[in-house]
Amino acid sequence: MIVAISAGATAAGGLPFFSLPTLDIGIPLQPFGIIVATGVLIGAEILRRFGFRYNIDDEDIRSLTMWVIVTGFIGAHVLDILMYEQDRLSAEGPILLLKMWDGISSYGGFVGGACGYLFWVWWKRATIGLIGDTIGVGLLPAFSIGRIGCTIVHDHVGRATDSVFGVDYPRGELLARGLLDELASKEAVIRAHNLAMYELAYLIPVNIFVLWLAFQNRRRLPAGFVAVTIVMLYAPVRFFLEFLRLNTSDPRYAGFTFAQWCSIVAFGTAAWVAWTLRTRGTPAPLAAELGKRPGGRKASLAALAKEQAKEHAKKDKPAKGDSDEDGDGAKAARKAKGKK
Repeated sequence: MIVAISAGATAAGGLPFFSLPTLDIGIPLQPFGIIVATGVLIGAEILRRFGFRYNIDDEDIRSLTMWVIVTGFIGAHVLDILMYEQDRLSAEGPILLLKMWDGISSYGGFVGGACGYLFWVWWKRATIGLIGDTIGVGLLPAFSIGRIGCTIVHDHVGRATDSVFGVDYPRGELLARGLLDELASKEAVIRAHNLAMYELAYLIPVNIFVLWLAFQNRRRLPAGFVAVTIVMLYAPVRFFLEFLRLNTSDPRYAGFTFAQWCSIVAFGTAAWVAWTLRTRGTPAPLAAELGKRPGGRKASLAALAKEQAKEHAKKDKPAKGDSDEDGDGAKAARKAKGKK
């Protein structure tokens, strides 16, 4: 695979523009699609391994993964068209909403996936906290790997910059993307932010921390806490990166982009849920505690609670010959008499 790098792109110390060609093996294979598919497979495997720690049934894991992937892709496309492509929607009509291959939005995918997750939880009578953690642990690395694809295809070109972290884009590349008017430069090479690259750099340590948090054995967190931690770590950085976007690529609604409004709602909701979990939440039972019961099910938790209540009742049951009507003093007197 040959990497194309623009000539003279690093003359002023910026990062070079590069692109990966499409592989032609009888059918065209786009680098972006290959990377996204790889991310989905890796995320699904991590999700499966996390689920097995809590005895989540393999069939439930497959069903949950499929629901979230399908609804996530639907949401990613539909909300991309509705929030970012109103002009195209007016010109081409509602048929554009059915062209699932034509445009995606990350927050649209989050919204769609969340809808699929909530429906699955209701349908299967599952526990919302543990299932949320399971989805989050798989989604975060999958999304982060997808950001590698966004970085190399330059899906998110931002405002012009003098920063050494900016990418030096050839003028023709920006013209082909319809971004040259707003950048308003006559230079042959124009340095601009690659927002996907910045987000990817931030997500690498976030992935390390979250996966450590999810798979550690020493500390049991309330069910659902890993999921809300992911949201609280991601939403703020996404909110501030949006200020570097071009107006032509991301329309504003009351001064903020669609992603910024989603970030505000997501962070506020996650912070409230995190506070609730820290004060009233309980850890999900591990596979060893559940026995053969499937994890992530309300029925399993109810059966486990009933079993634990019976065990406590047996431990608290008075010994034979000790009347419940006797006080502690009478019992102590009998024990002392027996010793004599």
